[in-house]
Amino acid sequence: MYTIVRAKGDAGKAGEPLPTLFKTLAANTVHFRRGQFTLIAAAPGVGKSALSLCLSLHARVPSFYFSADTDPQTMFVRAAANVSGWSTRDIENALEAGNTAAVEAQLNGLDHLRWDFQASLTIDDLEAELKAFAATYGAWPELIVVDNISNVVPDVETDSSSYLGLEKVSEYLHELARTTGACVVALHHVKGDSNDGDKPVPLSQIKGQIGRVPEMILTLHRVGDDGDRRMGVSVVKNRTGRADASGAMTLYLEADMERMRLTG
Repeated sequence: MYTIVRAKGDAGKAGEPLPTLFKTLAANTVHFRRGQFTLIAAAPGVGKSALSLCLSLHARVPSFYFSADTDPQTMFVRAAANVSGWSTRDIENALEAGNTAAVEAQLNGLDHLRWDFQASLTIDDLEAELKAFAATYGAWPELIVVDNISNVVPDVETDSSSYLGLEKVSEYLHELARTTGACVVALHHVKGDSNDGDKPVPLSQIKGQIGRVPEMILTLHRVGDDGDRRMGVSVVKNRTGRADASGAMTLYLEADMERMRLTG
């Protein structure tokens, strides 16, 4: 039983933002905070993984990325493009030619980030990997990414893609953020009506209607074409700042998807 002052004192870094990568987001009260659970939802191909990858690579805090939705080679290509400035096609050509030593050296320098590529995860799998991280490095990660939340199986009796399954996993990730003090970010899909990915997505269009638990929910859509593309970031829930459930509060990042880079 705590007083509010004592509770604040025992919270450690909980609530503190990760290092700012996107000034546009920060200027509008959008921060990825330690000890909190953030959900990022969008149609396929809009850039959920690009946003979480940029955060994982460049926040430069101890991080763990559960990439259940994307295989190791694809993530290598994306990460290598991001850090090198080469296009993803250039990276793929370099892989075919066996000429990736330069980009591998750059990626090896990012030793704050660890990965897991199991295609189907259980909550026990998540806990085992994170406990191994803590045992190895003496602390929990400060950033945990789960890509994608529907790839996590809550238990043997519950379908991971059902409302009940998604709700159970959300509650677990929320508690994980509280107990570890990490910023937990999970990626998620949207309903069919928003799967074109070219319009702001309201809170009501998140698949499974799991908006109750996360402290912050961002939905994404694309603007323009590949030659002149931006990412629209709609802040549909934000317990510590501004938000609009309709998706009308939209901020914009420049998106070079050939190089998996976002700026703004």
